[in-house]
Amino acid sequence: MIDVQPDIRFIEEIKKSGNSDLSTCIQCGSCTAACSLSVSEERFPRKEMIWACWGLKDMLLADADLWLCHQCGDCTKTCPRGVRPGDVLAALRKYVMNHFVPGDTRNTLSYQI
Repeated sequence: MIDVQPDIRFIEEIKKSGNSDLSTCIQCGSCTAACSLSVSEERFPRKEMIWACWGLKDMLLADADLWLCHQCGDCTKTCPRGVRPGDVLAALRKYVMNHFVPGDTRNTLSYQI
């Protein structure tokens, strides 16, 4: 049996920052089907959405795939529940920047991104 310990504060922060109600995600995979960057073995961005819904912060923060998204909006357009996966991924990248990149570097990178 897998012991899942969701980080509720992390979920709430991502929901607020990403302007998305993660609890409405039905994990259907429409976001992955719509994403031109997704390869069948990786299931991007569906796996990130599942991990975000479950508050699996450590898995998300170690996931280099967060940086694949370029905000084209295809996943958001096809989401039947209006969850906005692209905005969730942007919120996750912002979380990483705010928590792990020093202030001066973060300001420079935020300006360039």
